[in-house]
Amino acid sequence: MPTILSIETSVPQASIALSIDGQDMLCRHFESHRQQNQLLFPPLVELLDSLPDGCQCDYILVGTGPGSYSGSRIAIAAAQGIAIAHGCPVIGLSSLLATPITADGEAATAVGDARRGSFFTIDIPANSMPGEPKLMDQESFYQTLSKLNTPLFTFEESLDLPDGVAAPTTLPTADLLITAWNRLPSEERERLIKTPPSPAYLRAPFITKAKPGHPLLRRK
Repeated sequence: MPTILSIETSVPQASIALSIDGQDMLCRHFESHRQQNQLLFPPLVELLDSLPDGCQCDYILVGTGPGSYSGSRIAIAAAQGIAIAHGCPVIGLSSLLATPITADGEAATAVGDARRGSFFTIDIPANSMPGEPKLMDQESFYQTLSKLNTPLFTFEESLDLPDGVAAPTTLPTADLLITAWNRLPSEERERLIKTPPSPAYLRAPFITKAKPGHPLLRRK
């Protein structure tokens, strides 16, 4: 069985897990908030130091959100550095698969506040990867929730929902990220191994195009 290191920092309640030869599972949890770059490394070093002599990581998993972009980005950078030393791939896996509701492969729908007056839903089919985010205004959001028949959950501490609709706060953890990875079909795992990890976006990232020519030669 492979040895897997897992890092989940897309939410403030961050965690790291290490599964050694598919048996022993070591976990560390910490409150990261906006200090992931400071708080991530002590527990990370502790778990790596617990590896038996001569044992290397076979895979490094990183929860890609949706959630804290900077948290996922820091985790990816740390994982890539470790992967160089261990000679293993870094794999980005949706944090939506690593909750108590979804880790066993049950269908569910993630919901949340997308800011700027919009909300989102993300369908997670049974034993499959999450779909694309669907963004909508509050009225459409309420109408959509009333028609869904899958369990709902959110990463938000509080979310304004219509009467009669429940979406418990359910957060991803690094150990459940390993559980989710192990239950994926082999072809899906192969695809993810070949895909460079990147944080999940609710909206397409906005990239400012550089103006042509040298800045000192541009006309004002």
